Amino acid sequence: MSDNADSPDTDMIREFLTGNPDFVREDAELFSIIVETDRKDGAIDLGTAARDKLRNEIRQLKSLNASIVETARANLATQSQIHMAVLALLEAESLSGLDKKISNRLTGALGVDVCRVLIEGHAPLQTAESILGAAEGFVGDVLGDHVELLGPVDAANAHALYGQQGARVSSQAIVRLDFNGHDGLMALAARDAHLFQSGQGTELLNFLARAVERMVVQWLHQS
Repeated sequence: MSDNADSPDTDMIREFLTGNPDFVREDAELFSIIVETDRKDGAIDLGTAARDKLRNEIRQLKSLNASIVETARANLATQSQIHMAVLALLEAESLSGLDKKISNRLTGALGVDVCRVLIEGHAPLQTAESILGAAEGFVGDVLGDHVELLGPVDAANAHALYGQQGARVSSQAIVRLDFNGHDGLMALAARDAHLFQSGQGTELLNFLARAVERMVVQWLHQS
């Protein structure tokens, strides 16, 4: 053992590396550092250049891998939120109960400020917070030919979609719905301008929309 307890024992390190040569070979960044040479004769060392390139690529791959892992974790968290929200909505025993759960449980679970379900030409509840009627053609005015729309809130439709909240929200996610022949939509909006952005994945959003669509349809004929 070395006299200095804090210094590495070179004999032990050498013995370990001799017995485990792959320890260095399989760590490309460490290997490139160990074999790196510093040329002083002005010659171009292609081996060093290649190792430098490899080292940079390794660092980029590590950064990309960390980004992928973080994105996967965020997606799993969002997926869990959506599933829990749908399970909460399934507990509703009436259209009025579903309306209240959308206003409270769903908005809270998703971290949005307002959620609206609009049905063209049909207002199934006399008093409602979230499940409301809309004029014929309104869905087309909002979505055009799109099935969904994510991004900044359009001031022209903000009040019709979100009522008084329309002046406060900045980003939105809207999905087209079909209520037994009645065109409709589900709209989520938040004050956070970056919560919904064009280009985001919409698989979970569409799953939530289809679930809400089916839950509303089952009570429409009773209203």
